[in-house]
Amino acid sequence: MPMLLRGPLLIPFHRVLLLLVPILLLGGCGSPPRVEATAARPVSRTEDAAEFRIDLRLSNTGEKDLPLERFQYSLIVEGLGRFEGRWAALRTIPPGTVIEMEIPASIPIPADLAQRVDLDAPVSWRIEGGVRYQASGFLGQILFDAGIRRPTQSFAGSGSFTLIRPASSANAARPAIASEGSSLEASD
Repeated sequence: MPMLLRGPLLIPFHRVLLLLVPILLLGGCGSPPRVEATAARPVSRTEDAAEFRIDLRLSNTGEKDLPLERFQYSLIVEGLGRFEGRWAALRTIPPGTVIEMEIPASIPIPADLAQRVDLDAPVSWRIEGGVRYQASGFLGQILFDAGIRRPTQSFAGSGSFTLIRPASSANAARPAIASEGSSLEASD
């Protein structure tokens, strides 16, 4: 059995590990960010794809800075398809602060959109994802940098878009996209 020297006493290695486990599990703990997907809106469209921005509200209820690393998420738009992606957060939420962020998504527009979707009715969207963050404190930073503890806070949201046929467009199967209200779902 490996032993560690400590003064005149020998300490079994497994005892040292048992003492370190609670420190590793408790150290660097803090409040996770609170994440709300508040809306999704179209920002541009070509003949082949629509680009969206998802609005997020993130808050830090803790007493220390909360560095964010990246978002990983899926946006599903009924009749259009699904976008899955990652986005570098590269922000830090100061203690007791709420910040707003946007993450992008783009979805190809299918050629048979008019057959798939009622162009006069709202189209549902849903986002599900998570944000990876660094737990507060020096130990939280060490564990994050070592890849041992990289916590992720999940979020979700939903709403609808209204697909509008452009009046002057020769191709009515390629409607313009306008944003409508949204409903929220967030998980801690």
